[in-house]
Amino acid sequence: MLASMDLQPAPERKRNLTPEAFASFLTWLSPNQGQAAREYLDIRQTLVKYFVRKGCAHAEDLTDRTLDRVALIAQHEPGKYPKPMPLCCGVARRVWLEYLREATPEVLEDDNIPAPVQHEVDFTEQEVSCLGSCLGRLSPRDRELITQYHQFQGRQKIESRKQLAQLYGGLNKVRITTCRIRARLHDCVSGCVQRSALN
Repeated sequence: MLASMDLQPAPERKRNLTPEAFASFLTWLSPNQGQAAREYLDIRQTLVKYFVRKGCAHAEDLTDRTLDRVALIAQHEPGKYPKPMPLCCGVARRVWLEYLREATPEVLEDDNIPAPVQHEVDFTEQEVSCLGSCLGRLSPRDRELITQYHQFQGRQKIESRKQLAQLYGGLNKVRITTCRIRARLHDCVSGCVQRSALN
């Protein structure tokens, strides 16, 4: 059985939900405590993945916000929504739309660009091969964007991203788009490496 700490609301949630409301939410998921814990963690993981796929920079925070609202709805109208996931997905979509309205581009200054970290990353030959293959499957526009976005350091990076912002409709749009492309590449490379391991 999962430890009780796994069932506690995240720090963001504690300001919005009482322990009673959160306990009511878990009971709504399932009267069985162990099953409720598993369902909660499954829903949370699904929501985090949803926000990551949408290109949200703060997927965990948006997941917390979503679950806060779902828990309050479930507390006041537990019989209205017999299945948790459709409600969670509906609320998550609203939270995502709010996020898009709230998001504002940040000014590109030297302070916004972290200093490069000197470390070695060992990629296998298969991972490199899969990455090349997955990049080749992207549209020319997406491939050019993701490769140019990750080029350069320091002042060159700032200037490069300013140019991308002008070409693609703003810095915030560029960041969201590149986040989505990275998510697709990650899934593609992971699948490619797994398939290669089975052959």
